[in-house]
Amino acid sequence: MCLGSIGRLERVWDEGGIAMGMVDYGTRMEPACLMYVPDVQPGADVLVHMDFVLEVLDPERAADARALRSGELLDISLPDAGQG
Repeated sequence: MCLGSIGRLERVWDEGGIAMGMVDYGTRMEPACLMYVPDVQPGADVLVHMDFVLEVLDPERAADARALRSGELLDISLPDAGQG
């Protein structure tokens, strides 16, 4: 399970032969390594873990992930504890 963050890639650059990018998380911007997704382009929604972009998310999946993390999708019916 990945407990990464969802952000939008704002720009990319080369740092000593390693692809790097600036990721906007909405409340902050931080650099991340792009070595696992070298073809990612600015404007893409990305999943970042430990300062590495691990996955490029399609718009629908990124929207779902943001909604889940904001609590919008937490309307989950749990079974009654007394039922087996």
